[in-house]
Amino acid sequence: MDILLNIVYYVIPFVILLGVLVFVHEFGHFIIARSLGVGVTDFSIGFGKELWSRTDKYGTKWKVCAVPLGGYCQFLGDADASSSTADNTLTQLSEEDKQKAFPYQKSWKKLLIVIAGPAFNYIFAILVFIGLFYSYGKIVYPAVVGGVMQGEAADLAGIKAGDRIVSINGNATPDFQSISNEVSLATTDKVKVAVERPLTIKLKTAEIELPFSEGLPKKEKILGLISYPTEYDEKTRENLPAPAVVGNVITNSAADVAGFQKDDILDSVNGVELKDFTQLKEYVAAHLDDELEIKLRRPLLLTAVLKETNFDAGDGQKVKRRMLGVQSISGIVFAGESMTFINAVKSGFEEAYDLTATTLRAVGQMITGQRGGKEVGGIIRIAEMSGDVSKSGGFIGFIYFMALLSVNLGLINFLPIPVLDGGHVVIFLCEMVTRRELQPRIKDYIFKFGLLIILAIMVLATWNDVAHLINRWFD
Repeated sequence: MDILLNIVYYVIPFVILLGVLVFVHEFGHFIIARSLGVGVTDFSIGFGKELWSRTDKYGTKWKVCAVPLGGYCQFLGDADASSSTADNTLTQLSEEDKQKAFPYQKSWKKLLIVIAGPAFNYIFAILVFIGLFYSYGKIVYPAVVGGVMQGEAADLAGIKAGDRIVSINGNATPDFQSISNEVSLATTDKVKVAVERPLTIKLKTAEIELPFSEGLPKKEKILGLISYPTEYDEKTRENLPAPAVVGNVITNSAADVAGFQKDDILDSVNGVELKDFTQLKEYVAAHLDDELEIKLRRPLLLTAVLKETNFDAGDGQKVKRRMLGVQSISGIVFAGESMTFINAVKSGFEEAYDLTATTLRAVGQMITGQRGGKEVGGIIRIAEMSGDVSKSGGFIGFIYFMALLSVNLGLINFLPIPVLDGGHVVIFLCEMVTRRELQPRIKDYIFKFGLLIILAIMVLATWNDVAHLINRWFD
């Protein structure tokens, strides 16, 4: 029974996931090639023995093969990765076929065809995001701490419920997901967490004697808060309003006794929102005899020491994960009926951008040596994750995960590594600049080097995947 359940939860979702993403990627190559008059001989999902095939009127053989671990789009005359016109097999083509053969095409056509694959992965992902957000809405969790896990990094650092986490290691955290991203991208155990802590202070104004030119004293009620210096606007030739931030506190004043500190951010006074410091001064002047309730946010810079913790992944199994140890508050739900199509489109593009930026940062850290290769995962890890998502996230979670992987697939293929689409892009750009084809021998060396890189990454990824599975089973 367990075997059957694993097939349902892990094998089937993985096959569907890989099949869809490969189809989207290769279809991008295919449709642009056909639109530019380039012949396509084969369009395959999977490798090995053919399970099904059909040849269309343009001569393209569509097929599904037994090993569902990828696929390909074979162009006419494109016998190897170098796509060289020096290939001996091309002499067997008729003059009509040579006009459709990929190696004989202009460099800009080749460039567009190669770019189309990863571009379609991005287009597909964005369309999925838009569809999900418009149909089901989007849940946004503000970067506000709803709870702190006892004994974890946040608790030991002094982070409290209600704190807004502004940044981690200097990188902004506009929502709760970005907190998780920054923790996962941290290259050291110690992270600097910038926090804004909400506070409410009640106080009464105090009296102070102010001397005047005529020498007569005057008593005036003040708080004892000093603003930051105002900035001069070159356009208006006027001083800009001072921000609603405490520049300094007068010693022994009402504000000092109440506990105000320099750099406190003033949110409101008696429920009135404060946009600048002048508003506070005007409100105090108009309510000299009233008790003032001032809500503020206090910036704090705390140091949290991350550690590996056994974390419940949601399926009853514990996984080791570095975590800050904070819980979110209730999410802000933009339901389908309240999210306009325009907002859904905007959110879809933003989601793809954020995923790309996060992935690029992680890749950059690996290249520079800031991050080890243990986090590199491959086919096994993807299969595992697709199964976990299908079990815990249902259909919507699975579709979102598919879009997420589509973004990653598109991005990886854009990397300038020979054999990948990005490597071909670099070569075709060079040929466009030099206006001549690179020598076949040079291309051959380049692609052999690229193949070694890809094989090394695959070996590392498989090793990590197996080690991860062993740890998951026996921990």
